[in-house]
Amino acid sequence: MFHHTCAEEASTRASISTSSVRYSGHSRSRFFSKSKFYTSRFAFVALTLLSFEKCGVSVSAFTVVRQNNSCDINRIVFGTAAISKAENPQELLDEDYRKRFRRFDLARTYGAGASEKIFGEWMSSRQVDRSSVDIITKGGMGSDAFGRPDRPLLTHSELMEEVSVSLQALQTDFVNLYMFHRDDPRIPAETFVLWANELVDAGKIGRWGVSNWSFERFRAAHSFAI
Repeated sequence: MFHHTCAEEASTRASISTSSVRYSGHSRSRFFSKSKFYTSRFAFVALTLLSFEKCGVSVSAFTVVRQNNSCDINRIVFGTAAISKAENPQELLDEDYRKRFRRFDLARTYGAGASEKIFGEWMSSRQVDRSSVDIITKGGMGSDAFGRPDRPLLTHSELMEEVSVSLQALQTDFVNLYMFHRDDPRIPAETFVLWANELVDAGKIGRWGVSNWSFERFRAAHSFAI
């Protein structure tokens, strides 16, 4: 995970053990928890540092910090981008759960909605205790899986409807973490913050984050949020 002042904070840490850092907060936004953030722009840093990470030790650009939970299975996120192509997705999820995976990363565009549908059906058919899993899903791009710059502009009503569709597919009334899958610079960063806070206040998402955002855009959202 990265502090927003990663060039200044000696305690900054990097790890790929969680594919997306949870966001919560105070002041104007529940987006930032103690000013920590993650964007995919920094994935290469985490991958570089991976070779230096050992069980019980976390390596950052500035210092080595010993952690008691660095090998905790709960730090691992299971991705579902291609789960719809699996021979038997339900059995795959059974095996993941048996091996104690509890965090699952999904998206509205994964398999054109198939990943959310499969996961929801799995939870329902297996009567999985909702409190035992952390659900991460992503959206905000409509039907455009690649985030083309000329894609139809996201609106407030479309986002709210999309989140509702995701929840219906997942057969749950909330997700633990919702992420804007790709940025759209045509929309002010402040607008994303306000929309996300509305979803938090409505109880549809626990926390929120972003994926594939530039540092400049992230900083703009952070400045507004705090």
